[in-house]
Amino acid sequence: MIPSAGQPANEVQAVEGTMTFWEHLGELKRRIGIAVAGVAAGMVVAFCFRGWLYSMLLYPLHQAAPDVNLKFLAIQEPWIVYFRLALFGGLVLASPVVLWQAWAFIAPGLKREEKRAVGPVLPVILGLFCAGVLFVYFVLLPVSIGFLLGFAHQTAEPMLTQEKYFGFVTALCVAGGLLFELPAVMCVLGWLGLVTSRWLWQRTGWALVVLMTLAALITPTGDAFNMLVLTAPLLALYLVGVVLVWLIERARRR
Repeated sequence: MIPSAGQPANEVQAVEGTMTFWEHLGELKRRIGIAVAGVAAGMVVAFCFRGWLYSMLLYPLHQAAPDVNLKFLAIQEPWIVYFRLALFGGLVLASPVVLWQAWAFIAPGLKREEKRAVGPVLPVILGLFCAGVLFVYFVLLPVSIGFLLGFAHQTAEPMLTQEKYFGFVTALCVAGGLLFELPAVMCVLGWLGLVTSRWLWQRTGWALVVLMTLAALITPTGDAFNMLVLTAPLLALYLVGVVLVWLIERARRR
């Protein structure tokens, strides 16, 4: 509700039971605080299992090049690497908490029908992100690492540092998780009425060009094979999104 002239914003009440601007701000700060606390707790847990996390992220490298070992160039590098791994693990572990706090802040402003429509999407969003991370971890990374190291000359010995390698792996995993959110984004746009299933279907060719461009930017090798390895599931997710938008439109017509 827009306050009238001379009326303080913190005294504005749209209807009985709504919150003022300052109450909304306080609620936002509280939700952010809980989310940050969840991430901090996740970091503590991840740091306790830092050795296991370290070995797990080495799996793609050992699959592609079993004889290659990581090195470090600065005395503080091992600590920095473990801290970043703990941060990455904390964000992954606390992602349900962060997602729930975002939903708890937004939900009071939605109608009952909107809550019923959006609520079930939250686990799907988390599942799609995890699927993207696992796809990059098990499929894209071993192929890409093997492809890149294959260009090394026989007399050249690879000297991969911990900081560069783990930064490369975690960034690629996060990027893959975000790209796999494509159906969820399409569902939200369709639910808001910004796109239709017919419009999306008619532009599948353009979508394929965009997805191939994104895959070329994300894949570290830049070759056609790895680009197609990532483009194929993205195109499948796009088509799934088209079907889901069609189902949303069908439900509205009913």
